[in-house]
Amino acid sequence: MNNIHLFAGANSAQGFCSHYQYLALDSFQRVYILKGGPGTGKSTIIKEVAKQFPCSLEKYHCTAAADSLDGLYIPSKQVSILDGTAPHTIGPRLPGAVQQTVDLGSYWDYRALAARRQQIEKLINEISELYKIAYGWLAVAAGLANLVQKTERRGDVEAQAQDDMQSILKLVPDTSQGFNRKAFASGLTSKGIVNFLPRLKAKSSIALEGGNRAFNSLVLAEIARALKLRGIPAIYLYCGFQPEYLEHIYIPGEFALFSSHPPHRVQGADWTFGSDYRGPSESEDQIQYYMDKAVTNIAAAAKLHAALEGCYNPCMNFQEVAGLPKRIAAEIAYLNP
Repeated sequence: MNNIHLFAGANSAQGFCSHYQYLALDSFQRVYILKGGPGTGKSTIIKEVAKQFPCSLEKYHCTAAADSLDGLYIPSKQVSILDGTAPHTIGPRLPGAVQQTVDLGSYWDYRALAARRQQIEKLINEISELYKIAYGWLAVAAGLANLVQKTERRGDVEAQAQDDMQSILKLVPDTSQGFNRKAFASGLTSKGIVNFLPRLKAKSSIALEGGNRAFNSLVLAEIARALKLRGIPAIYLYCGFQPEYLEHIYIPGEFALFSSHPPHRVQGADWTFGSDYRGPSESEDQIQYYMDKAVTNIAAAAKLHAALEGCYNPCMNFQEVAGLPKRIAAEIAYLNP
């Protein structure tokens, strides 16, 4: 059993970036969308459902706190369950036929929550402001990162990229199961950068070294084009910091093409390609400084989020909520793959 751990969202230089829509596709057998406030049991339900299926799973972690789960996909059943609340709001497109909303608001005491209205509103506003500040610092760091690429990672890499692509294409498998989707292998959380790349195992693993975005982008784009022409599905993993850039391509258990550079170096790859590394940039300390300032604000927001959960916890009927995971798991088990 080889579980896959990823993020479906990212705290980025562009604000919050979401790929949660890939966990609610109309082509799935069933999609359970959990709705409810913080601390109402959404992550616990997802974890408990996962325990009921001793098979390969895709687990999608919370962007702010990686020890929590915000999504689960069960490939053998073509079923997902996810947190569909802000900032990754998802609604049912084919309600009942595919997507099923699970309303945890049915299990809270709305009168007790109404009495805490001012406290809840204050916490939500403060959390929002902290994230705005964090995203501002990340935008500054991204500007410096772009400057490094423009001034220090230049060079004629196209010829080498073309040569290396031909070698890499020979390692691409002929077939694959699953579906094309986008996600993130690393993310900026309240505890800093969390990186799931070491958990993504494959028969053929390739590292693109050197930290040259132009080189990596050329190679990744060509491999992605080849996969799509051959009809081979893959997970396309984007940069959690600058989500406009594709960083990795992963075919579960078969093929992995990783950009290897700080803060996510890849160890023990079967093959290594890349442009000449020119050493660390003088600007890297500054980039890290602004990213650390962003993490400080995300961590402060996480503490307030815990206080917000404390507003909801006492107002929930968790005895009733406790029965949901088994009910959902039983429904999933009944479905044919």
